[in-house]
Amino acid sequence: MKYIIYCRKSTDSEDRQVMSLESQESEMLQIAKKNNLDVLEILHESKSAKSLGRPVFSKMMDTIQKGKAQGIICWKLDRLARNFIDGGLIIDSLQKGIIKEIRTYESVHFPNETVFLLAMQFGMANQYSRDLSTNVKRGNRAKLEKGEWPNHVPLGYLNDTVTKTAKIDKKFAPYVVRAYQLYLTGGYTLPQISQILYDEGLRTKTGGMCRSNQIHRFFINRFYCGMMERDGKVYNGNHKAIVSISQFNQAQEILHNRQHPHPKKYFYSAQGFLKCDNCGCALTVDTRKGYQYYYCTNGKGNCEEHKAYMRSEYVDEVLSEMFKVLAFDKEMIEISYLAYKELNTQKADYVDTSKDNLLNELKGLSEKESLLVDSYTSQVLRKDLYEQKMLDIENRRTELNKQLKETELKGALSESALEQIKNVFLDGNTASEKYLTLTDYEKRKMLEKLLSNATFKSKNIVNYQFKKLFSPMANTPKNCDLPTLLGDLESDQNFSLQRRMSYR
Repeated sequence: MKYIIYCRKSTDSEDRQVMSLESQESEMLQIAKKNNLDVLEILHESKSAKSLGRPVFSKMMDTIQKGKAQGIICWKLDRLARNFIDGGLIIDSLQKGIIKEIRTYESVHFPNETVFLLAMQFGMANQYSRDLSTNVKRGNRAKLEKGEWPNHVPLGYLNDTVTKTAKIDKKFAPYVVRAYQLYLTGGYTLPQISQILYDEGLRTKTGGMCRSNQIHRFFINRFYCGMMERDGKVYNGNHKAIVSISQFNQAQEILHNRQHPHPKKYFYSAQGFLKCDNCGCALTVDTRKGYQYYYCTNGKGNCEEHKAYMRSEYVDEVLSEMFKVLAFDKEMIEISYLAYKELNTQKADYVDTSKDNLLNELKGLSEKESLLVDSYTSQVLRKDLYEQKMLDIENRRTELNKQLKETELKGALSESALEQIKNVFLDGNTASEKYLTLTDYEKRKMLEKLLSNATFKSKNIVNYQFKKLFSPMANTPKNCDLPTLLGDLESDQNFSLQRRMSYR
């Protein structure tokens, strides 16, 4: 007689199984070897048995129906079925002798066995599944009411396995924010947003593009605004929101056709950054005969500047010239970076030494406490003196803990932070030359990074304001050379030979 070993678990998750497939197989092979059973095939399946549609189970029954095998070896009967239809098929096949034997770890079942016993075991397995489902749903509702999400969190968040909470994924959350920024303008479709985010570095776990249906989930999932929805009911979440409720509601207006996004036929790199210095209105831009023209909207009706049309190529040249105020001597940037890196290392060493000293003193207080307790219990020390000494130690401990926190706040910058600061200067240094070589889309990305706004008058920039990171660079005087900017110099002013500490 031929046997089939059937091993099943409910899911692919290893941490939720009573026995793995490998463990079941090992046990069943031991049974086969011990009883000298002829095994035709070993089948593995990772699917719940509470409902129909298991392909491996169907394959096993088909093999038995064709007479190629007559017996089944499994861990328990509930591995075969947890629903009445599959269970009935097993019982019917066993009664008719199509299955001549079902052997489990605990027992052996034959065709002449009472149907009631088999039906009761399959019924118990079915009821267990139903009870388990009810208990899981009840537990999930309890978690939701406490503000906890019981499942895997969406893109932009991470499941914290330690605290069992959802925390913001710093790698992906900015892309969710960016998607909302684009979508709420009403000027971008989902495929366009998908392409823009891909160009800006968003990748799936497999390295591909997030498609429109994935981007669509950003705008329909309440989780992103701090709420949770399950079975039509909305719960307040304990997790931090990535977007505001008003932004989420705006997205719903667009999604449900109450607002219609209007895809832009033309892309204007500097639109929204430029204003008229005369009247304060924004400069608009149109495409005429294949050329882009910027001009004042004359929204207040009293400005003559709206007659001054500027070609986009001219505006790009003016903006490029403006970026020159961000340029620093490249050698000075490198030397300053090395100097601050050295200073930062010294600061880190000093902070570490201070912390070690404070921690050692704290450790010493614990030893003093222990000695005082020993002296007091041995009646060597009076009670009033013991209490005073213990109070002094506790006060000192409080003082040391405060000093320790203050010292930690004075910690040195990380090397990556210093690199980022250096890159800010390098970006500013190359901005003027680089700007003219970029595509319109890349130009806009640079403007978003560097510029807050600029005002035009008589086709020239008269005022500008850079983003917070770059504003100090723009305001630093550029009318002096490197040796003049540096104070403590050696007599031999060969830049490569200067002491780094001179460039702080």
